[in-house]
Amino acid sequence: MRIIGVFLLCISAPVIAAEDCKNANTTYEIGACMSEQLEQQEVEMQHYLAESRARYTDDKLIVESIEKAQQSWLSYRQEQCGSIYNIWRDGTIRSIMGLSCSIRMTKLRTHQIWHSYLTSMENSSPLLPEPQLD
Repeated sequence: MRIIGVFLLCISAPVIAAEDCKNANTTYEIGACMSEQLEQQEVEMQHYLAESRARYTDDKLIVESIEKAQQSWLSYRQEQCGSIYNIWRDGTIRSIMGLSCSIRMTKLRTHQIWHSYLTSMENSSPLLPEPQLD
């Protein structure tokens, strides 16, 4: 049942995304807007990951380590945010709480990718700007 709800939310998100998310009033509208925000955060995270892989393209071990860490993190996010969803499973806010968790964790992961792979100990400029955590 949860999978069907998430699926329906995902396929309907583009319709709502065209609206101003600040004016979202219903649980459905808020969820659709948050789905769009999560998608945007995931796109940004993938950009930072791609830049990280490119930086270490000549070192297969590092690239494999980055990939392994990312896969582990994705599993962790799913379990962590699934637990938040389960806390709220009896309420209509459950999807919003799960999405909020995923958005926050994705922002934190993007920042960690930036810090770990795209900055250096010398005072040189990072390869990409520091992602915002707001």
